[in-house]
Amino acid sequence: MDPVTIILIVILVGGYFLFYRPQFIVKPARKRKELVAKFEQAAALNLNLLTGLRQFASNHQLLDEPFMENESFRKKIAELEAARGEVLSDENLLLIKARNPQNLDIQLLDKSLDDQLAYHQRIQKYFDRYRSAHRFN
Repeated sequence: MDPVTIILIVILVGGYFLFYRPQFIVKPARKRKELVAKFEQAAALNLNLLTGLRQFASNHQLLDEPFMENESFRKKIAELEAARGEVLSDENLLLIKARNPQNLDIQLLDKSLDDQLAYHQRIQKYFDRYRSAHRFN
């Protein structure tokens, strides 16, 4: 090989690692890791809330009593179960973890997970205040 060809190959390989790879391979992989962590956080919060609300409501016979935004414990539990089945499902986690996800809008998913986390945290705060205001442990 002549030196010009070698220099061109080195420039192309260097350009790939400097420009193309970080933008189209490394950044999505990092974003995917962040989404997986956010998903797992939301799923764990969802499971903790479901367990806590079910146990608390059944122990104190409050399933049909008003809890949050004039909705009963039963209704909030149903909402959390629906979120677990539709948004926080194992299928969605597999989609996020997929190396080349098909039809996956990263920004939309990120926003959806942010919304889920915020809503779950709001329910958790309300639940904590409810228990302390009504002197339940």
